Amino acid sequence: MNNINGVSAVNATIVTEVPETAAASKTAQSGADFSAALADAMKDEAARLSVSAGAKLSGMPGEYMPLQGQGIEQMILTAASTGQVSDAQAALFMLCAMMQTNQDGEFSMLMQMMASMLMQIESEAQTLREAVMNAEYDPYVLDTIDGGVFKTYASSIAGPGGAILPVEAWRPASPAITSGIDNRSPGLYRAVINQFNVETAERYRPGRNDSTYCNIFVWDVTRAMGAEIPHYTDPATGEPRYYPDTKGAKSMGAIATDEWLHKYGQDYGWRETDAETAQRRANEGKPAITSAGSLGHLQIVCPSIDGGYDAIRGATVAQAGRIVTNYTNISSIYGTASQQNVKYWIHD
Repeated sequence: MNNINGVSAVNATIVTEVPETAAASKTAQSGADFSAALADAMKDEAARLSVSAGAKLSGMPGEYMPLQGQGIEQMILTAASTGQVSDAQAALFMLCAMMQTNQDGEFSMLMQMMASMLMQIESEAQTLREAVMNAEYDPYVLDTIDGGVFKTYASSIAGPGGAILPVEAWRPASPAITSGIDNRSPGLYRAVINQFNVETAERYRPGRNDSTYCNIFVWDVTRAMGAEIPHYTDPATGEPRYYPDTKGAKSMGAIATDEWLHKYGQDYGWRETDAETAQRRANEGKPAITSAGSLGHLQIVCPSIDGGYDAIRGATVAQAGRIVTNYTNISSIYGTASQQNVKYWIHD
């Protein structure tokens, strides 16, 4: 057996062989320590191919983040061997890595085995789920794992505004208040924004999983207004993809969204303008946003309280990010120099 530094991309044939490994047989015979046995079985199968999924593991202890360049599999195996994560968590991460590198593979057998394991360690299941769901694997992988292993098909919290807000940012919110091209007003625009409770909702809390969520808030608000800035796109064409059709899709962060707006935005009703025009359109109840290129930030331009535009303090905005706010002037977010990088976009 070769020394394993990676986890295999498993195809259908390999999966059907997993229960026949010594580790799986041991589990069937003794019924003890299922998670360790499954982890061993998966590591045995890893001898077939060595790959690197390259995903960020937000659920992994911080001291392992410098190992990112060595590949996700080595991080998992190192953490498991030193006791920093449980065998069950290591096995789940390895299963995710396999699925990420071979999304056309058949993994139902492994998922059934993992589900059986979780029935034996039910007290740990929620902690394990949170660790896996907070790791930045493809949404398609996480959805499949959530349903196939954890038997969870929705993870939503109803906010005070009535919107259904999944904690997992890669899942779309379900707005209770919407608007469309034929139904726009500043009051409705404000109601759409307010329902997401950006300042208090766990969905947007900065620092959660070492991330910020400005792009997710913009996705939520524009989607509720029938002018979606997509979170998922076809990597070849830039065409929006819509959850749950995320297999092979690109998940866009703030910088990628800025690039998408410049390259494809006009095809989907978005065009660049100046700050005053963006504020005027928002005051009419029409969608407007900002992007900031390499600064990596997005905002919603929202109706101003007085219905005007303050040339000194700038447009009024709502945003998630390092700072979460339901209403402020852009000058309280960006310094004078940084504001030169800000682009304004309106939806026709």
